[in-house]
Amino acid sequence: MNQNIAIVQWLIDPDKRQKLPADWEFLEKKLKEYGLEEVLNKIELPLVKILEEMHEAGIKTDRGLLEKLSRKFNEEIGDLEKEIYKQAGANFNLNSPKQLSGALFEKLKIDTAGVFKTKKGVYSTNVENLLTIQNRHPIVAFVLKYRELFKIKSTYIEPLRELTGEDGRVHTTFIQTGTATGRLSSQNPNLQNIPASIRNVFIADEGYKLVSFDYSQVELRVLASVTEDPKMLDAFRKDTDIHVLTASQVFNVDIQKVTKEQRKLAKTLNFGVIYGMGANAFARNTGLSRKEAEKFINEYFDDFAEIKRWQEKLLEKVRQVGYVENLNGRKRWLYGINDQNPRIASAYARAAINMPIQGLAADIIKLAMIKIHDLLLAKKWRDSNPRNSKVRMLLSIHDELLFEIKDDLIDEAIPLIKSAMESAYQLKVALKVEAALGNNWGKLSSKL
Repeated sequence: MNQNIAIVQWLIDPDKRQKLPADWEFLEKKLKEYGLEEVLNKIELPLVKILEEMHEAGIKTDRGLLEKLSRKFNEEIGDLEKEIYKQAGANFNLNSPKQLSGALFEKLKIDTAGVFKTKKGVYSTNVENLLTIQNRHPIVAFVLKYRELFKIKSTYIEPLRELTGEDGRVHTTFIQTGTATGRLSSQNPNLQNIPASIRNVFIADEGYKLVSFDYSQVELRVLASVTEDPKMLDAFRKDTDIHVLTASQVFNVDIQKVTKEQRKLAKTLNFGVIYGMGANAFARNTGLSRKEAEKFINEYFDDFAEIKRWQEKLLEKVRQVGYVENLNGRKRWLYGINDQNPRIASAYARAAINMPIQGLAADIIKLAMIKIHDLLLAKKWRDSNPRNSKVRMLLSIHDELLFEIKDDLIDEAIPLIKSAMESAYQLKVALKVEAALGNNWGKLSSKL
């Protein structure tokens, strides 16, 4: 019951600013008041036992490869440190934002145009600022690479080495209440956002294959459905490459003449819209000037006008009621959208635009997990001891589910799981799932 109470409190507690009494009658009343009963009873509570089984099953790791990666990253990080100190002309603590800021902006006197300061008045060295100045001094590229490798080593490689059990598997703990949009998170270790460079360390048991099922462009399909933009709906219904279509519209060229560079820019724009990305962020991500970025965004909203209208209507409502919700009624409280500080208000506005899209995508994969769990029971592929199951659901990573499937069940299980995922929720466009399998997560080949 404690886990269930935590979930209910998370669903109904605005901004988690207050401790709600752990009284079931009180919580039930609040659930009805906020219209969250179905989210709790049809999504969150059925998922509890599934996540516990996934935790018990764990996922196998290649310990030898982890050791090799640890040594390799240590060497590369050491080489980067030497290069950074050489360019800076002094040694300092690279993991100290204050000391790094002093080296970049005081000692090397890198141009600070467009760079914002922390509350303590020091120029920030977060990723946003580093990307802003990356072309102003060669040292910045080395700092960015150092940060990338240090994060992979400290967040993934070392925890995986430490937390792999005697059974050769790592048993992450999945958290239902860790994100505001409803996405699952995990800890000890964190297995979300696993970099491609280390996915090879996750391997299948002997006699099994790892099989990945990935929703194709699910958030864009959700965007098309909730905004009912006719061009986007038509593209998905005709199975047109949505990024090529966007490039064709934005660049005003024939769809057959869209270049790779134009498609890449359009892809950034499509996904940026989901996150409420403005001209500054778009410029940083593409290398365009702010003026060019603004022009492309305006052109995008001219071509996909219903998306812009949906955003404006959504923000108007959130400013009035203080929360945003997805099609299932899952809510996120965003009182800060009316803050007098424009930066704060803009951040809340971006969150408001994103939540109905990401929140529904999160619900879809949770509903798929519940449907697949029922399928495994019906087919008798699941055992009371998850380690003895013929088909094991191992990980849920945003739009992807990872399974371990017995070799002799591959041909039967893949189409059934794929079908369960594609029918888990009814949008205005079809959901599409791509499957791939192999002996390790880093080297999976397509399997229709």
